[in-house]
Amino acid sequence: MASNNNSGRKGFTITWIIENIDYYRVNNGDCLESPTFIVDTMEETKWCLFVFPIFNDDDVEDLLFGLRRMPDSKGPPSIKIDIEYAILTAGGWVAGEYTVTKQKVFKNDSVVQTLSDLMYVLSAEECEKSFPKDNLTIRIKMWKCSGEINNDGYCMARTHIGVQKKSSIWPIWNFSTLEKGNELTNNINSTLNDKLIVTLKFSVTGEDETLQVRFISSDSEVESRCFRIKLSVLDSNGDAVTCGESEVFFCTDVKESECLLTLTKKEIMRKKSQYLRDDLLSLLYECKFSTGLAYEEIENTIYGWLPPQTVNANFPELKVARSTATANPIPSVLKRDIESMLHESLLCDIKPNLPIILMIWIMLLKSEFAAWLASSFTVHQKWR
Repeated sequence: MASNNNSGRKGFTITWIIENIDYYRVNNGDCLESPTFIVDTMEETKWCLFVFPIFNDDDVEDLLFGLRRMPDSKGPPSIKIDIEYAILTAGGWVAGEYTVTKQKVFKNDSVVQTLSDLMYVLSAEECEKSFPKDNLTIRIKMWKCSGEINNDGYCMARTHIGVQKKSSIWPIWNFSTLEKGNELTNNINSTLNDKLIVTLKFSVTGEDETLQVRFISSDSEVESRCFRIKLSVLDSNGDAVTCGESEVFFCTDVKESECLLTLTKKEIMRKKSQYLRDDLLSLLYECKFSTGLAYEEIENTIYGWLPPQTVNANFPELKVARSTATANPIPSVLKRDIESMLHESLLCDIKPNLPIILMIWIMLLKSEFAAWLASSFTVHQKWR
């Protein structure tokens, strides 16, 4: 259902920040859930948000996310609410939103939405610029369809997926004598508890003497682990020459993967003055691997009126929420139009086009002033 106007209605807003989500993969049928939260102004009902990846040939094609009412929730058997889903960018702006009205939610019931439905308005380039790497911020607003809520409520939840980084130089001694079928082994252990995470195996393979590094998961207790590695060879100047990158999600069905280096043994031997010193090849590996759910918590909760200085000091995300609600999309549209005109050489002669430029800037200033005025009025009404 298309988005509708809920301005002026008092409700409840939950913002959920998921850090390092790219390093998290759930098993089939499972999902990542936010910490549970209780909405005091909606009959003390208990809820959580959740994210569920949709796979296509082992690749994540889309994200299903939504709102779930917990089975042990207080309140009536069902409650009818309006819901607004939104995805926030790194700057706190709303990138896409979708509203569902008059949704009856029972205990242990869910209302879901796909990420692609919210993000269809953004190009891939805009998404890459707008969103912090590996992080996802979801905001859901709720309003009761019947009865009156006297105070707005806000809540901030955070889930952090643990990621550990480890880098080291792996010395390959007597490189020239390394034969096919012989494997050299190096173990990567967790810095936290010295537990073996992955075993690396280096070898020469094939007629063209391709260099290969295999990764073998050694952790049988973890059902899913993301492992990323970048491999480089150090040259005579000590500079790293990247020759391979790989990513694998280890799970019960996947315990091993491999990476073929772009440098072969023959090529290194031809350039041994550049890559070898006393027949030593220095292989640099830089890896990152997930360590599971590091922590999850409800960071901030607020109901009703608070002094502005208190809000600014303890709830900075509310300022972002207000600015996104009154943000005017015209400036970004005008910016794209100007860039398009420049690319098409429509402004190659500035003098004849001066009226066009002045008109655009007048519209821009008007839109900025209107947004500022609306924001000031909203804040004034909010804190009266």
